[in-house]
Amino acid sequence: MEPLMEDEEFSIREVVLPSLIPVVPEPELEREDGERRRGRDVIIAVDHGPNSKHAFDWALVHFCRLADTIHLVHAVSSSFSPIFCVKNDVVYEMSQALMEKLAVEAFQVAMVKSVARVVEGEAGKVICKEAERLKPAAVIMGTRGRSLVRSVLQGSVSEYCFHNCKSAPVIIVPGKAEAGDESIAFDRTLSVCNSPSMAEFAELEAQDGVRMPWNIIPVATTKDQPIDSEIPVSAIYTPLAPSTPLLPYAPLRCRTCRSVLNPYSVVDFSASTWGCPFCFNRNPFPSNYSSISDTNLPPELFPNSTTVEYLSSSSSSSSPPPVFLFVVDTCLFSDELDFLRSSLSQALDLIPDASVVGLIAFDSLVRVYELGFPHCTKSYFFHGNKDCSKDQLLDQLSFFVKSPKPSSGVIAGVRDGLSAEDIARFLPPAADCQFTLHSVLEELGSSQWPAAPDHRPGRCTGVALRIAACLLGACFPGSAARIMAFVGGPSTLGPGAIVSPELSEPIRSHKDIGKDSAPCYQEAVEFYEKLAKQLVHQGHVLDVFASSVDQVGIAEMKVAVEQTGGFVVLAESFGHSVFRDSLKRVFQSGENDLGLSSCGIFEINCSKGVKVQGVIGPCASLEKKGPLCSDTGIGQGHTSAWKMCGLDKSTSVCLVFEIAKRETADVVLQSQINQFYFQFLTYYQHSNGQTRLRVTTLSRRWVMGTENLQAKVMFLSSYIYDLTELTNGFDQEAAAVVMARLISFKMETQPEFNPQRWADKALVNLCSRFGEYQKGNASSFNLPSQLSNFPQFVFHLRRSQFVQVFNNSPDETAYFRMILNRENVSNSIVMIQPSLVSFTFNSQPEPIPLDVASIAADRILLLDAYFTLVIFHGATIAQWRKAGYHHQPEHQALVHLLQSPRDYSDTIINERFPIPRLVICDQYGSQARFLLAKLNPSSDGNGPFSGGSNVFTDDVSLSVFLDHLRRLIVH
Repeated sequence: MEPLMEDEEFSIREVVLPSLIPVVPEPELEREDGERRRGRDVIIAVDHGPNSKHAFDWALVHFCRLADTIHLVHAVSSSFSPIFCVKNDVVYEMSQALMEKLAVEAFQVAMVKSVARVVEGEAGKVICKEAERLKPAAVIMGTRGRSLVRSVLQGSVSEYCFHNCKSAPVIIVPGKAEAGDESIAFDRTLSVCNSPSMAEFAELEAQDGVRMPWNIIPVATTKDQPIDSEIPVSAIYTPLAPSTPLLPYAPLRCRTCRSVLNPYSVVDFSASTWGCPFCFNRNPFPSNYSSISDTNLPPELFPNSTTVEYLSSSSSSSSPPPVFLFVVDTCLFSDELDFLRSSLSQALDLIPDASVVGLIAFDSLVRVYELGFPHCTKSYFFHGNKDCSKDQLLDQLSFFVKSPKPSSGVIAGVRDGLSAEDIARFLPPAADCQFTLHSVLEELGSSQWPAAPDHRPGRCTGVALRIAACLLGACFPGSAARIMAFVGGPSTLGPGAIVSPELSEPIRSHKDIGKDSAPCYQEAVEFYEKLAKQLVHQGHVLDVFASSVDQVGIAEMKVAVEQTGGFVVLAESFGHSVFRDSLKRVFQSGENDLGLSSCGIFEINCSKGVKVQGVIGPCASLEKKGPLCSDTGIGQGHTSAWKMCGLDKSTSVCLVFEIAKRETADVVLQSQINQFYFQFLTYYQHSNGQTRLRVTTLSRRWVMGTENLQAKVMFLSSYIYDLTELTNGFDQEAAAVVMARLISFKMETQPEFNPQRWADKALVNLCSRFGEYQKGNASSFNLPSQLSNFPQFVFHLRRSQFVQVFNNSPDETAYFRMILNRENVSNSIVMIQPSLVSFTFNSQPEPIPLDVASIAADRILLLDAYFTLVIFHGATIAQWRKAGYHHQPEHQALVHLLQSPRDYSDTIINERFPIPRLVICDQYGSQARFLLAKLNPSSDGNGPFSGGSNVFTDDVSLSVFLDHLRRLIVH
């Protein structure tokens, strides 16, 4: 905690109270001893909250006595809400009315007199200073009445006074909701406060779209290893998650660091300036803020406006419409092609009429369709073995027949030489080409170039995507455009091929990639890296819908899809609901729409002492160097700005920070408070065409954290307090998600990386620091409740598809990791540790342990593993269903039991993208493996567990894992 500065001065204003002098009968005083006759000074901290009043009432009943003097202290601060200052008459009159009421009540109830004053400054420092001045018998205070999570993140006045008030004991009276009428007198040997639950962290995420593992940030000294060495200070940020009011004017920016005015800015109304919390520069308000006052604040200064959104002045109703360019693979079996045509026809009916559409088909050749030609089907062919540049494409498509080609410069859209008529030939509005487009889709047939029996079909996926990128780059640069590729097999021709046409050559596996024995892999990755740079420069998105029992090359395409913020959907067939319903969801409007946005730029500002190592997620570096950039790069690193070509409501990025070490443990920041500030700025084009800026500003406390064992022994109370502080702000769900993203990134970029060993080491180090145990006694080990679930998160992470690549193809692994890297914490934690819900006759649906012991014959289980939903019927339930009991009127309870998990799963499916696969199975059935593979194998595999099933596995159970963890830590 920050020490009280001896020479700090506060602005003070005495409050004039009614003249209320208690007249105590002589017999009452005669019964008191000398000390009680003299009376005591008692400080009671008051504010306008109900918990303060509760503390005041408690003091009158349980502490104050005759002849005592109550000193009512009301601290007002302009640090975060600048309207509160002592000189403000409104503030004084409000405080005077409050204190007059309390003084009268103290006189009537306890026959004590009162003195009151209003002091400007930070509440904790004000109260400690008054205690030092008066040397009272006690300082009595309540809680601030704010949420527990806010108290932990930003600190509490009561904790500050407990650690810094040396002149009197501090009595803290909990609010009625916390502890009824009981009080807490803190013992100075140890300070322990309650911690936020995971639900409260989720509430914080709902407000600002942010989850951080370390909500109390550890800062190490230069001599010690930082506590956050295993799990770095980081944040999972979802820019478009919270719904915020739209401000119809431009943001006010700091002249030095370009941060935006926010609730943490310090406003001086008399000088008409505001102070930036990032660089401490003072900035004048412009003339349009001339009417600002303590009673007339702009919305961005409201205390709860930590996330606001501004409408750009350049937004207009004439913004370019969204563009959808469909790239269709025709090397499919006829029934697969029929499924694909049907889904595309349904999707086209959902596209807004103002949207621009185009169509490219490919097999061993690439066909670009001229949809603006209404008389017949007209297309242009390109060879699948050769790459194609933008100039070659425009010449081949006859763009300069009627108008001369520009002699110099970049050809990009109408403003740079292309006519609107030529663009509309290939990319017309959807309303103008509905009939033509449907006709072309109906005529699409399977490839006319059949493959030899010992060869794969000729498929030039890379060339088709290059042509699509060049066409959009020439016609609609910088606009909201998406390339939607529908691929049904591996690319075998031209740039981007992942395997040769000969069937004798197998498609690469994880083992081949690890040994660098996949002949086409590296060249294909380099091709898609170049394609990604082209698309990012143009501001366009690549979506891939892959439906095949074989691999299609998602592992190679990953860089292009992820850096452009595109979607990826992997299904077994184009007729499967996973593909069909996911494609509909992209164009769906209403409550469950995806909120597609485009052309985003993401920037960040941080306090001094914080640097950005990088971002893991769907974005690309803009290579903006500066003092915020760390020398260590993670993901898209060495920059403080990123391009987000495509983003939606669930798009999330993981920011990894580096906290500078400090020379000593009592360093005080320039702002005189132990707070770090973060500001996230997201520029983007909304789905309605408006250009907007969303600004999220955060404040997080920091404490000194050390690993120095000598310091732990010599300064025990300080060390325990620091660890307690860190524990209280630890979000174990966010920590598990950050660990999963880091493991995925390291496995892709570091060939020798061992994910299990890294995760185990991180877990052991974290638990040994924050756990309590006796040396050599494993049974004595205990973790704080804030970290109690973290070991099992790591256990399931080690078994997850992100770490265990065995039995998964490179395409499947890339697909799982891309979804992980773009989803928020709530969804990601389900991918790591699936949820299991039980449905029975005698109880409501309830979550149960993810364990084989949860299986019972008379129970239905619903497993949510994010990518798969499994409805598992126990043996008895399955027998009743097969016997048709649910069709009999007297068995309505069984009907309800069978329908409940279906309704539950439908709710999940309607909210999730991509659509999860739904598996309905019975105990002892073949598809029960989808459930058993995710359960903790608590049985030994040699005997039946509850329900009479066996699980044979080489994996250790959770209990064995935890026992081994305890032994490693205590020894």
